[in-house]
Amino acid sequence: MLWPDNATSRQIGDLWEMLEAASVPSMATHTHRPHVSLIVAGYLSVNASLEAVMPVPRKPIRLLIEAAGVFPGGFLHLACVANHALLDEQRRVHELVRPLVVDPWPHFEPGDWTPHITLGWELTNRQLAQALPMVLDNLPIEGWLDHGGVEDGTTGETWTLPERGGFRI
Repeated sequence: MLWPDNATSRQIGDLWEMLEAASVPSMATHTHRPHVSLIVAGYLSVNASLEAVMPVPRKPIRLLIEAAGVFPGGFLHLACVANHALLDEQRRVHELVRPLVVDPWPHFEPGDWTPHITLGWELTNRQLAQALPMVLDNLPIEGWLDHGGVEDGTTGETWTLPERGGFRI
């Protein structure tokens, strides 16, 4: 997974907090920090995965967010512009890690992947109608995806160097 630079992470964290203040559930109440997942699976080895792909990313990738979207199930997200560097990094990581994963999520296959940063999930239509104008009023967001690693999608624990366990890059 890729994490935005500190200033951009703060902007996104502020959006999460703004949604929470408006009684719209967001990622602010979870252990995760803002990120773009490159591959998601039921299980992958942290050590082997990081050794296969380091460094992540190979060099900072420009992050531009000009739109928000909704995936089925009320998943509100920031839509990252799919520039060549981001698509190339996702394909590179996916190809290197694919032999190491168990139960990969199909929507993260290169060519089927939508780069995004989750704002909240399982939102009702009413919550989405309330949230979208607030989010859109805070766009665009510009920054860099300048560091990466592995995150346990359940606990939010992260690794940037080979250590142990794991679920998503």
